[in-house]
Amino acid sequence: MKIYDNSNIAESYSGVTTPLTYSFARAVYQEVYVHFCGMMGVPRRTVEANRPMFAKMVEFIGGRIYYDLINWYRLVSFLPGYSFNRGFFEKMLGLQKEYHYTPPPPKSALERYFVVLPRLAFQTVKVALSFVFMGALVRRFNRRFDREYARLSALDLAALELPECKALYFRVYEEFVARWQVPIANDFAVMVAAGAADKLYRAWLKEDGYVQLFSRSRRPLVSLDPGYRILEIAALIKKEPELLALFAGGQPGEVLSALRGKFKASPAAAGISDYLGRFGSRVPSELKLESKSINEQPEFFISLLQATLSSASPREVYSGGADAAANLPFWRRLVLGAVGGWAVNSVFRREETRFRRSLIFGFSRRLFLAIADKFAARGLLRSREDIFYLTIEEVFALIDGGSAEGLGALLARRKTDFELWKLADLPRRIESDLPVWGIEAGLRGSVAAPAARGVLKGVTAARARTAKVSGVALVLPDFDPNADFAGKILVTRQTDPGWTIIFPLLKGIVVERGGMLSHAAIVARELRIPCIVGVERAVAGVPQGAGVEMRMETGEVHVLN
Repeated sequence: MKIYDNSNIAESYSGVTTPLTYSFARAVYQEVYVHFCGMMGVPRRTVEANRPMFAKMVEFIGGRIYYDLINWYRLVSFLPGYSFNRGFFEKMLGLQKEYHYTPPPPKSALERYFVVLPRLAFQTVKVALSFVFMGALVRRFNRRFDREYARLSALDLAALELPECKALYFRVYEEFVARWQVPIANDFAVMVAAGAADKLYRAWLKEDGYVQLFSRSRRPLVSLDPGYRILEIAALIKKEPELLALFAGGQPGEVLSALRGKFKASPAAAGISDYLGRFGSRVPSELKLESKSINEQPEFFISLLQATLSSASPREVYSGGADAAANLPFWRRLVLGAVGGWAVNSVFRREETRFRRSLIFGFSRRLFLAIADKFAARGLLRSREDIFYLTIEEVFALIDGGSAEGLGALLARRKTDFELWKLADLPRRIESDLPVWGIEAGLRGSVAAPAARGVLKGVTAARARTAKVSGVALVLPDFDPNADFAGKILVTRQTDPGWTIIFPLLKGIVVERGGMLSHAAIVARELRIPCIVGVERAVAGVPQGAGVEMRMETGEVHVLN
């Protein structure tokens, strides 16, 4: 029996995606977690014995990426404290259903006391030391990344020959992807620290620790910078009446031309140029190689600014409630503060490395498009976008002189499948003993059951000033830069860091996917936006423009009209 689940990974790879993105993600997951296990003290023999497992951390079903879930339980079991970490892991992934995977026991008492326990002690010390020095490790990783990425981004990809492009891919893979164990180790720290804080909050205060944990953080997350910067640019535009009038009535292309010409010396134009330089790689679904970055579609960014300028004033910021821990004994407050601080700092570091992850995926997109242009020049592809329907292995086979016979038919079939799978409604969890092709045969043409109307249920991830928050629903299956976000309650399937640019405008957030450590949950807590996650079929169950009421005590979403 196999268990496939995309409750968490759908945040990074929402909806259908292409074979190139899947094959890249599969290669990343395989190598990153091998290196991570080495950093965490997992014996080399264990890693080598489980090589097939590392190659199957993710699976491609119906054009969607799923976790091969049992392999993830096995991975967690390689680390100390599995009995505790399993629950933290399930919480982080937002799993709807537990799976009680039990690692194989030692074969004898001799093995237990003279092999397993010494190895566990060694791993525990190694993990503890990595947690203690994680701040320094991440800072060193970031400095090295920034130095190497500056050199990488200066390359002229169009000037490279195809074999050079292939060699560059493996250089990027070795320099950045395969060495990503430090960010992954920090992700593990996030899981453990947040889970431990939640247990303490529940035991001592009878409250959900995930909701409370970040409500007093004063350390700004890197992922919030794009949203704040857009508000700052909008304020600059409002200071120039002529430019404001252009944004109000002009088409995005017309506005761009004016910013590069008549308004070239404007502070707003400088702010926009700086934004594109710093955050131009960010876009919703930024980890899908087929997603265009903001730099590739600056009109998209102008549309966002126009939507921000035409929106009502941003919501009132909720400053948080009273400190529930104030009446605890001093030593308990000390422990809560230490564990909570550990979790907050770990989350801050995770957002820093996530931003750098988006840079690598953006560069990989540019590299494969450069390869596609060379393929198209040789008549192998009809358009550069066709490369997204090939796997990495197929791309490199063509570079190495492999046969292109039947390539057109293969691309046509995959494009057709892509469009068909977009129309199918696939479950977030699949349990089956069939091979993938057998699972897909049963899922083709699947249509979602009618969504319940009236009351939907989820989990409160970020609280509000009051127990109930009412507003008008903005229902978006996918990101729309032209939507009026200000003062609305966003209802969507999931969000990723590319959505953060509009978060400061929202009154509330309801998402179908994601757990208490998902992007929507963390950013909502930092911005003091009420948020309910894990609301099954919210997009289908809430009519566009309907009045909705978020009940923060129960995690319910009531459709009012």
